[in-house]
Amino acid sequence: MKIVDWNELPELGVSHDPSIKKKTLINRGEIPQLMMYGTAVFKPGQKVELHKHDTMFEVFHIQTGKAVFTISGKDYEVGPGKCITITPGEIHGQHNPFDQNVTWTYFGIATDK
Repeated sequence: MKIVDWNELPELGVSHDPSIKKKTLINRGEIPQLMMYGTAVFKPGQKVELHKHDTMFEVFHIQTGKAVFTISGKDYEVGPGKCITITPGEIHGQHNPFDQNVTWTYFGIATDK
């Protein structure tokens, strides 16, 4: 059993842009095939460039604000309550062109283990 207090976790930069901050609730290796489970704050103007994960599903659940996700060349404006699942190999990125922070929880599941 493990209990984590989100309020005590350090803020870390995401790998795509260290200025975008996340808190990781469950780290890679703690649960088989779970790559990470955490939260992130995406500030106005921040952007994650297009990229893909060949061996990982990635899931984002939006809590506050809204963002634009580009998935396989199509833009999707998503806000609170929306959940996006990105499958392995899908080219995706996201940006926040709005004037409010967007927050989400997210996780990744490896397909290669």
